[in-house]
Amino acid sequence: MNNSDSGQESQEEKSFAIPKQIKDLRACQYCGLLLTLEQWNKITQCLNGCSADQTKLFSGIICVMKPSKSWVIKKLGNSKNIHPGLYAIDVQAE
Repeated sequence: MNNSDSGQESQEEKSFAIPKQIKDLRACQYCGLLLTLEQWNKITQCLNGCSADQTKLFSGIICVMKPSKSWVIKKLGNSKNIHPGLYAIDVQAE
């Protein structure tokens, strides 16, 4: 492993966004990032740079630990702007 890989992994681990509980989960309407309502209320913008519009209408959950190495994120597109965390598979606008 070279030094650049370890630096990238530590950066991803530090920015890992995980909900504190499964009650009141909301998904970003644009990228699907899952956080609790309390966590959404503390931020003005989604961690991925989207607006903070969220919905409770979502299905399926995936966990992304290392976006730069995730084949799922690569299939979905732009992995450079994705923070580690839980994501909804399907999101519907309210």
